Amino acid sequence: MKSWQPLCVFPLILMLCLALPDGGEATESLRINRYQLIGTHNSYHVAPDAVAAGLIGLVRPPEVLALEYTHRPLREQLESLGMRHFELDLYLDPEGSLFSNPLSLRTAAERGLTVPPHDLQKRLHSPGIKILHSPDFDPRTTVYTLRDALNELRMWSDANPRHVPIFVLLELKSDSFWPPTRPLTWGAAGFEELEQTILASLPRDRILKPDDVRGGKATLREAVAGIGWPLLEGHRGQFAFLLDNEDSLRDAYLSKSEILADRLLFVSVPPHHPAAAWMKRNDPVGEYDEIVSLVRDGFLVRTRADSGTAEARANATTRRDRAIASGAQLISTDYPEPNLRFSAYHVRQFLLPE
Repeated sequence: MKSWQPLCVFPLILMLCLALPDGGEATESLRINRYQLIGTHNSYHVAPDAVAAGLIGLVRPPEVLALEYTHRPLREQLESLGMRHFELDLYLDPEGSLFSNPLSLRTAAERGLTVPPHDLQKRLHSPGIKILHSPDFDPRTTVYTLRDALNELRMWSDANPRHVPIFVLLELKSDSFWPPTRPLTWGAAGFEELEQTILASLPRDRILKPDDVRGGKATLREAVAGIGWPLLEGHRGQFAFLLDNEDSLRDAYLSKSEILADRLLFVSVPPHHPAAAWMKRNDPVGEYDEIVSLVRDGFLVRTRADSGTAEARANATTRRDRAIASGAQLISTDYPEPNLRFSAYHVRQFLLPE
């Protein structure tokens, strides 16, 4: 049996070792922000079928190529690919069935065209928060509900209790790629449902919360700036939830507590904000110097190694290499393994023997 071990602690050098310390006592004295973890962007995504791609091409032609990627189920990403952070796009559906009959499937049926099966277990019919990229045009996923996704992650965690904290980015969506489906707007009731859904799958002691990082300090920023996140010791087997939104939804989530007291999600804010502990900087080329500075100051940073399938199609590694060299701790990719129809491009953790 092999386990994931750290290659190195990352000083800011040109190329940083990718560390995934699932086991090994020597890592316990290191802070959580001292590890660089690879994860997936839109971790649930299944590429649109031919009919859906055709509809997308009528509305936003460039998106057809940008959406041509498919991820393995979440548990396979954890077990086989070593992914340690994920991104899920969430839509409210308190009554169920709002997204159960997307336009792309209706169009295929009307034209007598055969497309792959969709939601065979009818999970979209049940009430609860749904995982989708676009309700009508890009509705295919490996897991349709937030509850099912969390249960899948928890089952892997139960079997691997020594893992580093798993980071889960949550983007709360109320937009639609195009009518006719009209998603519901997020607000206080939606935030409450979100946190209750998380707690239904994960007890509080399995969640690394803002209160845990803040500790005895007055703010998250005071706890983290120049110091870093807590030591790994005591936080193995946990999950940390990060709110991906940086708009009015983030501000609404912060309205209950500027320091996120009693909240489950961390938020991406400017480094001077009282809630500053992590932040998004998705362009590791244009924002390289800023990422380096934020990492040096103790913050956790998420960036993207690739976007829109461009790097995979061109086998272009500059963006990936800059992401790694920047020291950003959470690096997202659409290609944890190569799509050989495009190229050998991919971004992976290193697997070392015990």
